[in-house]
Amino acid sequence: RDDIHPGDRVPWDAIGVAHDRAWNDVTVGELLAHTSGMPVNRKSWLDEPGTCDVPLTAALATPPTPARGTWVYSNGNYCALGLLVQHTSGMPLDKAANDLVFEPASVAGPYLSTEGVRASSAPYAKGVARLERLGGAGTWLASSDDIAAMLAAVTVADLETLRWPGIIVDQYGWGHTGTIDGAKACAWVLDERSTVLVAMVSGQRPRTGGEVCDMLLPALATDLGVWAGDPVRNPL
Repeated sequence: RDDIHPGDRVPWDAIGVAHDRAWNDVTVGELLAHTSGMPVNRKSWLDEPGTCDVPLTAALATPPTPARGTWVYSNGNYCALGLLVQHTSGMPLDKAANDLVFEPASVAGPYLSTEGVRASSAPYAKGVARLERLGGAGTWLASSDDIAAMLAAVTVADLETLRWPGIIVDQYGWGHTGTIDGAKACAWVLDERSTVLVAMVSGQRPRTGGEVCDMLLPALATDLGVWAGDPVRNPL
């Protein structure tokens, strides 16, 4: 819709998030690239009741960290982007995602964890209610097929915005990993965008989503005849 641009400053007041004034010149692109200086505070994004604006407000109470300008992953960046999309579109998170992302990609399966689990959902011992505070950073539940379809729908034009270091790259292609206690994921596009790999684990091993990629990418690359050693991801 061309409503939001990477160079735009984040309108914190408009999206209703109190903040230190040092955040006033942080841009949408910095949130996308995880270079905004957002504190990490991993534990603040899970388990407690409430929406993601609660831990986000706490994160913005002080100026960006000295790491601003350097890639440091924080759920706060995606939480803020989700709130910005809701504000700009005038739609709640689920409708905005369906109208702007899922339906154009012909994907119908993802749903918010706040709706509870469905019969098709994998078991998760800690319960999906703990994901509510993630907001745009991880409140969605989706199948491997859903994620593969979304990655396959990414265009060259999309990659002008969705680019390193907001997405991770290696010698095989690009993608993302996911790690929370009890669930790990690897989603990767390789072989010059002709092959998509998505793998999920409901459990404690491997330890990280990156380790899931480490196990599967070389094996798939070997089958495709494009093996180039163990994955070397950037950023890690």
